[in-house]
Amino acid sequence: MARHSRDLDGWAAAMEVGNDEDALRELHSLLGRLLDSQDRIKITARSVSKAPSEEVRRSLDTALNRIDLAVVAIDDALRMFAAHERG
Repeated sequence: MARHSRDLDGWAAAMEVGNDEDALRELHSLLGRLLDSQDRIKITARSVSKAPSEEVRRSLDTALNRIDLAVVAIDDALRMFAAHERG
């Protein structure tokens, strides 16, 4: 439990928020921006899918993978804050 609390404190400090409600609001906002970015990269990837440069496609794949990881991390933080707020 102490580690869980330290994780939440770290997230709160990074977002400069003082309570769970503000943290949840900020995380939802961040998640929305990440998902928007993900959509934009997917659109770009489709538009250059037949481009002769493999490097461009690889770079877009890398960007999507990193956003996917960030989405998972934000989702985990949202779950922790939601459970903490109820608890």
